[in-house]
Amino acid sequence: EMQKKYIDIAYAKSKRLEKLIEDLFGFTKMNYGRISMNVGKVDIVKLLGQLLEEFYPSFADKDLTYELKSNVPSQVITADGNLLARLFDNLINNAIKYGAEGKKVLVQVLAKDDIVTVSVTNYGYVIPAEELPLIFDKFYRVEQSRSTHTGGTGLGLAITRSSIAMHHGIIKVSSKEGEGTTFTVKIPLSYIPS
Repeated sequence: EMQKKYIDIAYAKSKRLEKLIEDLFGFTKMNYGRISMNVGKVDIVKLLGQLLEEFYPSFADKDLTYELKSNVPSQVITADGNLLARLFDNLINNAIKYGAEGKKVLVQVLAKDDIVTVSVTNYGYVIPAEELPLIFDKFYRVEQSRSTHTGGTGLGLAITRSSIAMHHGIIKVSSKEGEGTTFTVKIPLSYIPS
C-alpha cells in the first residue's frame, strides 16, 4: 500500500514535469520565432463551439454550465487554427479551474468591422487587482497556495499572449466581484505576415 502511494506520487510529479517541459519548450519556440504559422481560414464560432463540447466532461465534473453567444452565426478569419485552438483551450480550461464556484462560463463572440472579439468569463475566483498586471508573466501563478491543486505550470497565459501577438491581436483581463473574471481577445479578421 505504501509502495503504491509513493509510485502514485512519483507518477503525478513526473506528469507535472512533463507538462512543464512541454509548455516551456512551446513558450521558448514562440518567443524566439521558431514556430512557423500555418495560416488558413478558420471559423472562430465553430472552433469555440467544438472546444466547449470537448470540455463537456470537465464542465460536468465541476458542476458548471456554459454558454456560447455570438452576434454572427459564423465568422471566418485568417489565422493558424492550431494556435487559436490552443490559446482558447487554455482560456476555457482556466475558466473551469478557477470558476467552479460561479457555476457558469460564458464565451462571447463579437465580430465588428475588421476585428473579432472573443471574451471568456467565469464567475468564480476573483483575481486580486494587484495581481492582474502580472498574470501574463511566465511562471506567475495566481493563488500560489493552490498551485498544486490547480495543476498549472504558470506558462499557459504567457503562451496565450504570445499566440495572440503572432496574430497581431491583443488580450486583456478584468476581474471584479459580481462581474466575474473576463479574458478578452481581439484578433484582426485577416492575418498579415510581419
